[in-house]
Amino acid sequence: MSAAAGASPGLPAPTRPPEPGTTAPGFAGRTHHGEDLRLEDLAGGPSALVFFPFAFSRICGGELAALHARRSLIERAGARVVGVSCDAMHTLRAYAEELVSSGRGHADGPLGLTLLSDFWPHGAISESYGCFDPARGAAGRLTVVLDPELTVTAVQTSGAGEARDPDRTVDLLRRAG
Repeated sequence: MSAAAGASPGLPAPTRPPEPGTTAPGFAGRTHHGEDLRLEDLAGGPSALVFFPFAFSRICGGELAALHARRSLIERAGARVVGVSCDAMHTLRAYAEELVSSGRGHADGPLGLTLLSDFWPHGAISESYGCFDPARGAAGRLTVVLDPELTVTAVQTSGAGEARDPDRTVDLLRRAG
């Protein structure tokens, strides 16, 4: 395989995010609670896979806290939000506890989303969704919204240093249901 423009020498060329109307790529990983989660577990209701680069970073924390604060809207839509990063499961568990205890999400109770570790094989889920950056060893900012049959209905991206709009994510989840 030849390197794509912009790819680092010796690293694989980036793939593309799935297109709306296609079936979401399958995956399996461990949540911040140590539970197995597969794509098929999301069937039956709308869901959003929210890929983010790093736990404990300012922009990622703001995005996830904003989604946590909208937990009741997400639940009313019958939806599920899964945050995906290449951080280890134990890091994501500590991150979830920090997001809730800091009050940044302004919602009571447990974290209103699931965090999924894409740690090993490192970045495999992010790579299959076209957002793994091999030079940084992290996912890029990508949101993939799925309908109850696991078909991609919308894709949101934002550049490094740019937060995604959580109200848009909630709106896309409502529409996907």
